[in-house]
Amino acid sequence: MAIAIRTGEETRQVQMVCLDELVGEDDVLRRVERLVDWELVRETARPFYSDFGRPGVDPVVLVKVFLVAAIRGSDSMRGTLRVARVDLSIRRFLGYGLTEALPHHATFSYAQCVRFANSSVFEQLFTQVLASCREAGLLDGSRLIVDATHVEANAALKSLRAELSVVDPAGEDDGNAPIDGDAPRDRERPKLELAAPRSGPTPKRKASNATALSRTDPDAKLRYKPGHRPHLVHRAQVATDPKARVIVAVHAEPATGHEADSLPVIIDRARWLRHKVAEIVADAGYASAATYETLVGRGITAYIPPQPNMRQSEHGRAARERCRSPVGVGAAIDRITHGEGAISELKRHGAGRARCRGTRKLHLQLLLAATAINLKRLITRDPAAENTAAGRETPERAPTATQAHATGHDHRARAAITAHLQIIQACLTALLGSTPPTSTTSS
Repeated sequence: MAIAIRTGEETRQVQMVCLDELVGEDDVLRRVERLVDWELVRETARPFYSDFGRPGVDPVVLVKVFLVAAIRGSDSMRGTLRVARVDLSIRRFLGYGLTEALPHHATFSYAQCVRFANSSVFEQLFTQVLASCREAGLLDGSRLIVDATHVEANAALKSLRAELSVVDPAGEDDGNAPIDGDAPRDRERPKLELAAPRSGPTPKRKASNATALSRTDPDAKLRYKPGHRPHLVHRAQVATDPKARVIVAVHAEPATGHEADSLPVIIDRARWLRHKVAEIVADAGYASAATYETLVGRGITAYIPPQPNMRQSEHGRAARERCRSPVGVGAAIDRITHGEGAISELKRHGAGRARCRGTRKLHLQLLLAATAINLKRLITRDPAAENTAAGRETPERAPTATQAHATGHDHRARAAITAHLQIIQACLTALLGSTPPTSTTSS
């Protein structure tokens, strides 16, 4: 039996290769590249770059690296760049050759924490992909499932070094103030300020969000749960359309107050993105009389089971009847299947722990994870799927702006490759020919 022995010398050969040939047509990143209008992303980021000085890294490259980390579920930018150095698919997606050095990880940290922190770059990318999902018929457009989860903050318990003290310049606090239940509604809450920092170890007593604040991430809040260690968290609200589990809206907020306080923000955001929001499905954590009244005032049917202490009230009985109806049972199944499933998927795509500090930067992280999930929906959709929400079939559809841009980009890429191959062929012909080639510089 013959054995083909590899000595390792084969790796020292100088070869001329093309990344387009090494990366297959069915590659995930290659398919994602065709679904996004990258020129629109570049124009959105243009105001955050100066017209003078050394040219910066292309913002499309920065956004693509963030998107790669979200698609592959990496929570480390350094780790993503280490993989990108040897991954041909990522290099082709970024537009970098085999020998080009990738940008330093500090460039991406600055982009996420400073340059794009208060911009709409990631918001516009999410909106563009969601519009493509709507055009592909992946949205029901009527029912919206809302659920919340806690995301661990990028801060340690040791950062709780400052207490909150009441600012009382008049000195009228005699200790006989009424309790919260007896206080008038028009009375303002006492203002708080940071007390002088302590030195030494953290006190042994149990801290709370009313008395302690993290110095590294003031937006992070303490969370105690039986059977779990205390830790600092943020709260993430996720709104999902149940037809194809497409994420319609995300919202990051401090983990205090009632979960339903953010419902108006999520509804307004979803309706701005052309979702009807005729039905809201959520768990009992969103139940309250104010929530039911707010949704009725907006013309939305609420499939939210009431709290046990609300079952005898008027709102509680009506909500219980709605949830027990056949439509309500189907809504509950959608919530368990798609609402909680979307949150679990978000955490697998880089939203399991906050990479940066502050709710605003966590919101950008949620947008990237949601964009990655929606791109997966577009990749795995049925090509013959029609928009059933429109109520009619459209067998022939004009190409969208994103598809037209992707087609034009493919034509330009093929033309450039053809031109390069012609140049290479001419050089090889000249080198192998009997007559020396004519110099273009007359030297």
